[in-house]
Amino acid sequence: MPNPRASTDEETAPLLDDDRRRNDSFFSALLHPARPLTNLEKILAAGSVLLLILTATFVGLFAGAESALKNRPGSGGPGEVVTITTTAHITATSGHAPSPTGTPSTGVCLSAECIMLSSTILQSLNTSADPCENFVEFATGGWKASHTLPDDKALIGTFMEVDENNKAKIISAIPSKLQDSADVHQQNLHKLKSAYESCMDLDKLSEVGIGPLISLTDKILDMSGPFDTSSSDDAELFNPAEEWRGEWREDYVVPDHLLERLERHELAKHLGTARILHHDHPAELPSEDSKIPVDAERRAKITKTLAWLNSRGASGLVEFQIEGDSGGDDPQMQSLGLYQASGGLPTKEYYEEKAIMDLYHTVVKDILIDVASHTHQSSKRDLTEHLIEAIALKGEEGWPWPWPGKGDEPDDGGRPGRGGSPPSSEPLEERMDRLAAKVVSFERELMRAGADVEKLYNPKYAYNPYSTEKVGKALPFLDIPAYLSTFAIRSFPVNITVTYPPYLESVTRLVDDVSDDVLSGYFVLRLALEYAPALGYDTGVWTATRRLKEALSGLKKGTKEIRQEFCLRQVDSIVGYIAGAEYVAKAFGPDAREDAQNIIDSIIQTFHDHIPDVPWMDKESAKAAQLKAKSIQPRIGYATTPDVVNPQSLANWYRQLNVQDEDFFGTYLSAQLLQQSRTWQTLGRRRDNGTWIMSPQTVNAYYSPPDSEITFPAGILQPPFYSKTFPPHMKYGAFGAVAAHELGHAFDNTGAQYDERGRLRDWWTKETVDAFNERAQCLARQYSKYYILDAEGNKVYVNGNLTNGENIGDAGLSQAFAAWKKSVATKSEDTQKLPGLDFTDEQLFFIAFGRVWADVIRPATAVQRVRSDPHSPNIWRALGTLRNSAEFHKAFGCKSGSFMNPPKDEQCQLWS
Repeated sequence: MPNPRASTDEETAPLLDDDRRRNDSFFSALLHPARPLTNLEKILAAGSVLLLILTATFVGLFAGAESALKNRPGSGGPGEVVTITTTAHITATSGHAPSPTGTPSTGVCLSAECIMLSSTILQSLNTSADPCENFVEFATGGWKASHTLPDDKALIGTFMEVDENNKAKIISAIPSKLQDSADVHQQNLHKLKSAYESCMDLDKLSEVGIGPLISLTDKILDMSGPFDTSSSDDAELFNPAEEWRGEWREDYVVPDHLLERLERHELAKHLGTARILHHDHPAELPSEDSKIPVDAERRAKITKTLAWLNSRGASGLVEFQIEGDSGGDDPQMQSLGLYQASGGLPTKEYYEEKAIMDLYHTVVKDILIDVASHTHQSSKRDLTEHLIEAIALKGEEGWPWPWPGKGDEPDDGGRPGRGGSPPSSEPLEERMDRLAAKVVSFERELMRAGADVEKLYNPKYAYNPYSTEKVGKALPFLDIPAYLSTFAIRSFPVNITVTYPPYLESVTRLVDDVSDDVLSGYFVLRLALEYAPALGYDTGVWTATRRLKEALSGLKKGTKEIRQEFCLRQVDSIVGYIAGAEYVAKAFGPDAREDAQNIIDSIIQTFHDHIPDVPWMDKESAKAAQLKAKSIQPRIGYATTPDVVNPQSLANWYRQLNVQDEDFFGTYLSAQLLQQSRTWQTLGRRRDNGTWIMSPQTVNAYYSPPDSEITFPAGILQPPFYSKTFPPHMKYGAFGAVAAHELGHAFDNTGAQYDERGRLRDWWTKETVDAFNERAQCLARQYSKYYILDAEGNKVYVNGNLTNGENIGDAGLSQAFAAWKKSVATKSEDTQKLPGLDFTDEQLFFIAFGRVWADVIRPATAVQRVRSDPHSPNIWRALGTLRNSAEFHKAFGCKSGSFMNPPKDEQCQLWS
């Protein structure tokens, strides 16, 4: 599946000012005088303020610089230097960092912006560290010394600082009281305010309890039939609870083999495939129609329930997705894809772990008890009464249900549908325990029937188009035309791309084997897992799902996420563009967009011009690579569909979103309905290039292979990555490195499978592919020698294969450096020197790059990320990249054999 790739890192980076702070003292008297100031007084006041700021800042800067420079190598001050072995063991030794090489540029910039930038750089540095032995300590040691990890955080870093500052700007934009309700901008703000405040209102969520979810599960039971029964004729396949019962222990730790499985999953997800041009393919669909008989009424019930679930963001049995037809002639044409089902556990291997199955069984039981006790009022209400109501409600569904519900009537045996039994007098908990075991077993069989997930991220393996008619015959329990008509699609698809054809036959047999009550319980579970985050903390559903997350993620039992952080994520999901509009107005201007565009264009052009000189790429492949480089389209700042800076465009985009005051669940549901409706309306149409998958305030960037686009939200165009006032070497060293990283993804293991139009094509020759793979494996072997230390001091090595794609992207730093040097050479003006910094522009380029990787992280979190994160640890994203950089070695005069300049046979060069 050709998913857009979120690169850079999951963390987020610092804005230097906080709009919410105000000093109500001397400066307040200047800003808010008792009488109007004359023009002369205004000028004098402004000048006084500026001079005071500059004087105070520069005095502090000078003192800091003087102290730092006294301890610089060659100044006579002793320094403790951190050195690192080839496997990242850090030890303290005494020594001196090398003096700056090259000639610093002339002229000193004394603007407020330059002084502030110098100040933050000085605060970030540890000049007692040797940059040729541990550059990260040199570039970020001061930052780390001044930052303490809070008790409620597992990680803090530069990315996160920017993210927190971006969120602070959004919170400050939420008004305490709305103004003219007729104003479009105010109406947009009302939706932002209501979405955030209803999420934060835990008292209200506690008051409404599970009621909003029950209103949805009742709909499922009206369509698919009840689950609170005592069936006894299920296939033996769905009665294995004794296999795992009693295996769970509170001190259980997820074993390494499952974490390694997650690791391979993430590797496949981010790299697509480990090799280019070598692809196996799944088995074809059965040549004959399915021989499994399907009851027409049961088929209608399943179809209706699945369509209803999907319209609300949940799914079951199979999953449909709308995506570009990357294997066709026009990748921008949105086509229909059919995927295997996902489950409540991370990967299919988790279902083979007895202890986890025991826990999951209990979690599912508690969810079903919470739903059943409210749906049927437990034993206080006879099930027959519910069935009578279900029959009475049949056919009363509104849009989007064009056919009446069927199959809810008791059959001749007195059972609801096929395979159910009359209500039992046994306690609800016992009934739900037995039902949960069957639901979990059924879900396990669905997972077993699917392909290994990493195969599905190989875009060529997963591209298997068939006629819609043929797919319908292979899935006899699902009426595909009726299912699709639910969503009022504009054109009926001729073909459906099936990611794993053998799954269709397997799921058909499983659905035929399972009883209706188990199937209904399964549907309820899928909905509950999707909507649990919208419930209050004291509901059984929320508590059960949180317990599962704690166990699988290694979180401390009973911990709760900081509510504000959770609600800001929900705001981003529900009204992200409205929040983004407020952010853009505060933090991003058109001049920054134009400047960033110039930086990106220069890097693309530099890479384009360099391609013919890449020694391992033959002429045919180089020509195709140049064509692809020129076809890549940068997108900067914010989406144009909707137009983020146009209030009316935003109002139109969210017109159908029903944001309700004091009703977070209702808002959450409305957002799901709107998103699904909007997605289905794209089927059969070309993609709107104005749409983004990230909101403007996001501190990240991504490359989308089928679209040949690299995207940079306004959120990452902030210090220390970027400021319009930064000198060019600082812009290219930080933001330019991000841009070059994304460009590099267009030519990594996944990107190289897509041609200049975003089509799945083999456009490299086999000789070039083999040469590329050889260099990619050099990086994989190199990074696999690096390690971090766990809480006990044990070595945990980086998986160079897992991080290979991101390491290839980071290697694009050389192109950012070359683009900067080329840009400077074409301009006549000299770059002014930053005050108090005795470094060359080349050194500051790499300091800018190193600063963005500053972080403090708990050992347990670091270990978890090493096992599952496709990005190398921050320290190695910096050190690993620079150890292979001849430009860095020259800039800091690092001698061959130093840690930062290893012997040539230990270095890996990708683009040279």
